[in-house]
Amino acid sequence: MVLLHIGIDDTDSKQGMCTTYVGAVAIRRLQKLGFRLKGYPKLIRLNPNWKIKTRGNCSIAFTISAKRDQIPTIKEIVLRTVEELAELHVETTNPGVVFYQGSRIAPEMKFFSKKVIQDVVTIEEAEELAKRVGAEVHKFKLGRGIVGALAAIGNALENDWTFELIAYRIPENRGTPRRIDRSSVEEMNRKTYPSTFDNLDPSTGEIRITPHTPCPILYGIRGETPQAVKKASKMVRALEPIEQIIIYKTNQGTDEHLRKVKIADAKPNWSVIVEGVVSKAPRTIPGGHVIFRLKDETGEIDCAAYEPTRQFRDKVRKFIIGDRLRVYGGIKEKPELPLTINLEKVEVLEAAPLFRKENPRCPSCGKRMKSEGKNKGYSCKRCKTKLPASSAKTIRVERAIGAGKFEVPPRARRHLAKPLIREIAGKNSGDL
Repeated sequence: MVLLHIGIDDTDSKQGMCTTYVGAVAIRRLQKLGFRLKGYPKLIRLNPNWKIKTRGNCSIAFTISAKRDQIPTIKEIVLRTVEELAELHVETTNPGVVFYQGSRIAPEMKFFSKKVIQDVVTIEEAEELAKRVGAEVHKFKLGRGIVGALAAIGNALENDWTFELIAYRIPENRGTPRRIDRSSVEEMNRKTYPSTFDNLDPSTGEIRITPHTPCPILYGIRGETPQAVKKASKMVRALEPIEQIIIYKTNQGTDEHLRKVKIADAKPNWSVIVEGVVSKAPRTIPGGHVIFRLKDETGEIDCAAYEPTRQFRDKVRKFIIGDRLRVYGGIKEKPELPLTINLEKVEVLEAAPLFRKENPRCPSCGKRMKSEGKNKGYSCKRCKTKLPASSAKTIRVERAIGAGKFEVPPRARRHLAKPLIREIAGKNSGDL
C-alpha cells in the first residue's frame, strides 16, 4: 500500500463552482470504488492579498491509501472530475492538479506552502519544486492552480488548525437564494459558540454561514473539532435538499498569513504584524474609511480601517498621537497609493496620556473664567476679576480606550484571520 497525496486548485470563478466541491465530488467517487481516505481532507486558504487570487482563494488536498496498481485509476478519476466540473470556459480559471506519493511530506514542500500563503509564487517555481520532489503536475490551460495544489499538499497543519463542515446544494438550486431557517442558525450559535465561530455577525445579525455567490455551497460551519461542527450542522434546518456534506481540516482562522516585521521591511502582498506608535492621528476620508499613521524606529506606514469594518472604525478613531499599538493586517499592491496596512486586528499596548487645559475659576464667585486671548490671561464677566495666563490648570483626561485587543466584525474578516475568541478560548486540543 502507498499513500497518494492529491492537490487541486483554481477550478472556480465568479460565475460559480468551488474548489472544495470539486474535491468533495472526487473523494465521493473514489470512496464509492472502495478507496479509503487517510485523515481529513485539507482546505488551505492562500495569500489573501494576491491580485489574481481565485474567488475564495482556497486549494484542497487529500490523501488516499491504495495499492500501486490502483494509482492510475485514482488519477484518472480525479482528472476527469476536475475537467468535468471546473469553470474552464472562464478565462481566469486555470486549474492545476498535483499527485505526490510518499509517507511523509518533504520539508521543502512545507516551506513552499508557507511561502504561497504569505507571499507570491510563480508557476515556474511550483514546477521546479515538483520536479525536485518527484510530484506529478497536470495543468489545465495556464495551469496556475498547480501553485495552490502543491501548497495544499505541503501544508501539514501542524501548529494550529480548525475544521469546516460544508453542505452542498443540489445542482438545480444553485444560483437561487439559499433557504435556511434563520432561527435554527441563531439557536445553533447559542448552543455551540465558541466551539464554532463566525456563524453570525453580532453587530448586524447577519447569517455568516451562507455565501453570497452562485457556488454549490449551501452553508459552511467553522469550528474547533469535527464533533463541534457535526453537532452544529444537526441543529441547522435547511429548507432545501442537501446533495452531500464534507468536513475539511483547514488553516482558516489561524493567522497563518501573518509575519512579524519592522515597518521598513513591510512589502506589498504581505500580511504583517507591526508594532509602533501613532504618529498621525486618525482621519476619515471619502467613503468612510479611517486612516492613521504608525511609526517605529525604521519608518512610518499608513493603517486603514475601511468602511465595511463598521464599528471597528469607531475604536480606531479614538487613537491619539503617542498610542503604542500592535497592528495586524494585509498590504495590497496599489502603486498609486502609499503603502497601507488593511487592518484586521489592533492591540493597544499602551494608551498615551491625554491632557487638556482647564480655565481657572473666579476666586470671588466660583464661575469658570473666560480666556482673554492667547497669553492674555482670564477674566470673570460677572466680577470683572482678572487672572494671569499661568492660572490655567492642565488636567489628565480619562481615555475612552485602554490596553487590549479588538478586531473587525465577522462580515469583514478574512478567512485566515484568527478571531479573538479563538485566542481567548484557546487552540483546539488536537485532531480528534
